Amino acid sequence: MLRKTSALILGQDFKMGYKIPLTIISITLLFYGVLFTENVAFGETENRTIKLGIVDLNEITRKSLMSKDIARQIDAKRRAFRDEIKAEEQSLRLANDELQKQRVLMEPQALQEKFRELQNRQTALQRKVQQRNQQFIRLRAFATREFEKERAKAVLDISKKHKFTLVIRRREVVVRADFLDITGLVLESLNKRKKKFKIPNELSNSVK
Repeated sequence: MLRKTSALILGQDFKMGYKIPLTIISITLLFYGVLFTENVAFGETENRTIKLGIVDLNEITRKSLMSKDIARQIDAKRRAFRDEIKAEEQSLRLANDELQKQRVLMEPQALQEKFRELQNRQTALQRKVQQRNQQFIRLRAFATREFEKERAKAVLDISKKHKFTLVIRRREVVVRADFLDITGLVLESLNKRKKKFKIPNELSNSVK
């Protein structure tokens, strides 16, 4: 009976010779181990029910209010910075055009000094772009970690509330029954506990 049930969970017969993902094999062995332990400890007179839940973490990330708020803030910061860079680039172009017009009227040494100043401004702008891109990467990574913490708390809350013995990620399962899916419950719990998250403008060097 156990062999037939595990074959249905894996979505394929062991006799067909398909390769089974290591994670699924581990989960199946854990499932057998739990059943075996319960039978040894309590005997045939007392059995415990294993309550299994499957959660799609990617769907929760796409649909949660917190993740949408984070994405909105990141996009707003990126657009503001893009506009700032465009304005500075335009200023550099105008300065270069003006310098080209005046070059015939300027002394060579003065002209060289103006071109050097313009080059320094261009170098500073390039450095600014690189630094800001690194800052965006750090902000996104920080926000992602904070979101994953809240998502994990929501999964744990639902597991405790509904007394799930084992919760598995959707991507680790080949075939599932709809009644095992607890994604909606976790999403509802997360949206209640955390709708928004304020991304700081800057992160300290200790935060990576």
